[in-house]
Amino acid sequence: MLYLQFKTPNTARKPYACGCTFTLDGMVDALKKSNKVAEALKNLTSEVEFWDWYDKEIKQESQLADDRLTFQEAIKKVQDDFWSSLSRTKRKRNKSNPSDISSWYDTYGLYYKKLPMGELVNIKDVLTVVNSRKKGKTSYAYAVSAMKKLCRVNKRQDILEVLEDLDVTQTEFIDLQTVDLGEFLKWRDKTLGVTVELHPNVHMNTRKAWLWVFSVQIVYALRISEVFAIKNLFEPYVTKDGASIPALGDTNNTENLIVIGGETVLGTTTKTGYRIARPQIPPKYPDLIERLDIKIPLVPSNRPKSKDPKTIRSFWSRTARDKLVK
Repeated sequence: MLYLQFKTPNTARKPYACGCTFTLDGMVDALKKSNKVAEALKNLTSEVEFWDWYDKEIKQESQLADDRLTFQEAIKKVQDDFWSSLSRTKRKRNKSNPSDISSWYDTYGLYYKKLPMGELVNIKDVLTVVNSRKKGKTSYAYAVSAMKKLCRVNKRQDILEVLEDLDVTQTEFIDLQTVDLGEFLKWRDKTLGVTVELHPNVHMNTRKAWLWVFSVQIVYALRISEVFAIKNLFEPYVTKDGASIPALGDTNNTENLIVIGGETVLGTTTKTGYRIARPQIPPKYPDLIERLDIKIPLVPSNRPKSKDPKTIRSFWSRTARDKLVK
């Protein structure tokens, strides 16, 4: 269990129970409660009233689990909790943001939609959804995690205890293909027609643009979406404290620093949020920046035609994969 530590005018600083479990959700809940306590202490007029408020609002002693909730009502509580909580990057979630909409669906909605909405919350239907996923795969663990969230928010400790006993260890993995830098450079030369003859109808500008994207990924170790969130490609970026970072192509940017924003040009969010990155140049290829034309940005013009949030969120990764395969 987690505890909040504070003092009132007539008591010493010490820990107090807050009804939060030692889990990720519990820690998020404890942070919310600590902010409420801090605000309540600022407006303290009577310690008696304060402790009555603490028992009711923080410890929630009078709030018992409601086993008469339907799945639809229980899911609504999880939705309210999701949209009122901050993202991993401490950003306020937005119901019109494609990334946030997809995040809800991928994390919870995908599994909740299989629950019988009109039925009262029960262990049988919860396990039916969980067991529809193959044990040993990540989807099984994600399904269990989603159902645990449903139980925690709705205080169904009885069902939560059953879920806690499930083994969610991943035993099946996707086969990944590796490529070293030398192989990438050879492939790049072929794709650009340096070492092989290309068909005359090849769209060279498209190839150059996507090869620039892949090259930036390699040099800066970026996710595909982060390439489309670079803020200083063509003009300087001024930080909050007034520091100016030259454009990538500027000769004054001798360290070749790039600024990655919290959103891509499509409005989708980046996983790591705002940060500054520098290139990782191996000793074997000291001229990698010049060889890959990193300082000559050529951004692909592809844009999604669909307005579906899931399509928009996955647009860059899907398009990049299609171009890579082609």
